[in-house]
Amino acid sequence: MERILAGLGSFRFVDHPHRTIRFTSTEDGVDIAFWEIGEGKPVVIIQNLSLSHAELEWTVPSIASFYTDMAERYRVIRFDPRGIGLSGEPPGGWVAVSSSGAHPGMSTHGMGLDISAVVSALDIDSFALMGVSVQSPVAIEFAATHPEVTELILCEGVESTSDSWLGPTLRTQLALGRMEDETGEAVFTVWERVAPPDEFDQLINLVRSASLLSKPGYGGDLAQLEWDAEPFLAEISIPTLILRGRDTDFVDTLPDARHLAAGIRDSQLRVVDGNWAPYFADRAAILEAIDAMLQPEEATVEPISAGFRTVVFTDIVGSTEYMLRVGDEAGRTAIRELEQQIATLASGHDGRVVKNLGDGSLISFGSNSSAITFALDLQDACGDGPLRLRVGMSAGEPIQEDGDIHGTVVAQASRIGDLGDAGEVIVSDSVRQLAAGKGFTFEPRGEVSLKGFDEPERVWTVTQKRRP
Repeated sequence: MERILAGLGSFRFVDHPHRTIRFTSTEDGVDIAFWEIGEGKPVVIIQNLSLSHAELEWTVPSIASFYTDMAERYRVIRFDPRGIGLSGEPPGGWVAVSSSGAHPGMSTHGMGLDISAVVSALDIDSFALMGVSVQSPVAIEFAATHPEVTELILCEGVESTSDSWLGPTLRTQLALGRMEDETGEAVFTVWERVAPPDEFDQLINLVRSASLLSKPGYGGDLAQLEWDAEPFLAEISIPTLILRGRDTDFVDTLPDARHLAAGIRDSQLRVVDGNWAPYFADRAAILEAIDAMLQPEEATVEPISAGFRTVVFTDIVGSTEYMLRVGDEAGRTAIRELEQQIATLASGHDGRVVKNLGDGSLISFGSNSSAITFALDLQDACGDGPLRLRVGMSAGEPIQEDGDIHGTVVAQASRIGDLGDAGEVIVSDSVRQLAAGKGFTFEPRGEVSLKGFDEPERVWTVTQKRRP
């Protein structure tokens, strides 16, 4: 087909010799542009909507290099979702606006139809699915409802676009884009802080080409501001890798990444150097993490005994600022030392670190009193150190399998941890009730609404250790 390269000026087009843009149609009649390169296990990538253009994304060296590096290992498949890049518009076009301000065609279900059309055209029976940023709810919902997805990769992902860092970021981006349309003057966006300086012009050209603002008749809000995949998290039973760039300094994306890791049972969170995984972050670390999941070695996992557990989440407060202040090498060393300290202290209280989550840890205890004592001892140990923690706790019967734990109690502990400040231990009412008569002192913090929970939860701050 004729390549659409108008307006590129002196931009260098980095192509792959075996890449050919093809088209297929969805069951609701939308023409979808896609390409594939490489051999091996299929990996379908749902690109961030602002960067999705099957042709022009190859003018951004970091994006093109990621695709070619992946193609040396896997069969990489990329498509433009409906209404974006080279693909056709959703049914009814962009002028049809619902009462909520969202375009009916711009839905997680509609974009799921796009995925199904592409894999059907390529006659693929099973594949790994990668969702980038705002597309992560689409990937989560599709993986939860389609058994042909065997692994899930979420990059800078969120479970909900309405209740996360993405909501205000998308609204700001939309407002700046409209300002540029109205004034004719260039307005810098969040992308100025993402791309390497020598790739900024190419990236901005890509963003403008993929933007919904360029669509005739478009004048509504962003439909993806209403996407919420939280109800599907518990349905994900496949290996899941969550990737986050450590240097995403314009907004703190770690809480959302941690919530994903807490809500998906067989998941791991990898925080890597650089900005905006997978394109502008440490590619070697990213590919290593992807390879470890898609090409796993045989391993024997010691099962966790079933039953009632007290779940503890630790979170480093101000980790991004700390890394910027001391540098990446010193910061990583300090975090590794803290993780070892947490593991040693937990073991001494008959607890077990289930997994480290980049800037925090998930720990499981069979004894509620031991968990509280551990948390308070940990805060004492960190009191004079460079890294300060907040700790959240809940108690119940998590789902336990393959060495991991997940379920309501895990999600609740994570949400409660977000309520605290440095040095605090915040617990659910179930933890406090189990500690009755054990000599601990609690201060009430009232009832709070936790995202994903229908009923408010009474929470408490632990203010004193048990008496000798």
